[in-house]
Amino acid sequence: MAPPPKQLPCELEEEILVRLPLRSLVRLRTVCQRWNALVENHFSRCRPGFLFLGSPKNYSIDIINPNSIDPTIQLHELPYSDMPYPELHYRRTTIKACDELLLCNDDGYGRVLSALWNPWLGQFKQIKNGVEKFHYIGLGYEVTGRNNKVYKILGYFDDAVPGREAYRRVAIYECASHVFKHIDLPISKWLMSGARRNVSLNGNLYWVSNKYIRSFDFAVDTFQPFCLLPCHKEKRRDELLLQVFKEDRFSLLKQSYVTRKIDIWVTNKIGKKEVVWTKLMTLPTTNIPRLFEQHYGTSYFVYDKTLLVCCCENSTSLPCIYIVREDLCKQIYIDSGIFRCCHCVYTPGLIQVP
Repeated sequence: MAPPPKQLPCELEEEILVRLPLRSLVRLRTVCQRWNALVENHFSRCRPGFLFLGSPKNYSIDIINPNSIDPTIQLHELPYSDMPYPELHYRRTTIKACDELLLCNDDGYGRVLSALWNPWLGQFKQIKNGVEKFHYIGLGYEVTGRNNKVYKILGYFDDAVPGREAYRRVAIYECASHVFKHIDLPISKWLMSGARRNVSLNGNLYWVSNKYIRSFDFAVDTFQPFCLLPCHKEKRRDELLLQVFKEDRFSLLKQSYVTRKIDIWVTNKIGKKEVVWTKLMTLPTTNIPRLFEQHYGTSYFVYDKTLLVCCCENSTSLPCIYIVREDLCKQIYIDSGIFRCCHCVYTPGLIQVP
């Protein structure tokens, strides 16, 4: 009788698993409870990256060793079979991240296509609300019961007569019940510049508006000022970009349009305490393009004291990733065959699409 096969030590087994591509790890979760726990633990430690929809390919992009002298990127091609729908058009699409879920919205040419999507699980659910004129702003949630998340979408109905914006009606779409809740507030009272460039934190939406960060709370369905900004624009074309930092904080990127100097500010943990801003770093580099009104948007995040930016290069309009730390600035073209794209910051996760 043959002896039973020897089992690998747990530490070695874990070391082998975490070196596999994330898409392979997702499939291996079903082998046993221990592997499922290892995979969940590994995903919980994932760093942010970029999700990139372009032509002819779509990628999830990881940054390998962002604090090394020579950081690199790792591309994971996303099969079209895992996309929310084949007709998703990158030129008209916006992507909004809420924790580990994405809201994809193709709003153009007289139609609106929207879906909730987790690209790592290959899960998506098209949103069919039966209303063509509802325009999506961002995804959030209300926590009910035992940490149950009820996902909701902030948007508005475009019933406006040209030149009369106040006729656009604000509403909340509940993803589970497919019910709209109207908010009796003209769009001109809240949709200031920057509202479409919102970020999601703890289920709520936040965006830069004049001297403030404004917010929308999905638990009580209200708009309100959140906090003062730590800086302001000296010139009209200076850029201010808000992003989530370390999962429970905010970072604010300010770029001077004239000098291209970049300041990064970060907050303390967002909660019931007063918001306190601290300047994390100043980057005098002129290698990054001007971020003001990039045709296909700007995505960025801060890891330790490294700035990672996804945008288009000035002279070629090709999408690039810039990795900046102190006097180091590395430029990486994503793909020489890609022109025009949409992208966002995204942290891989295992949240099921509701």
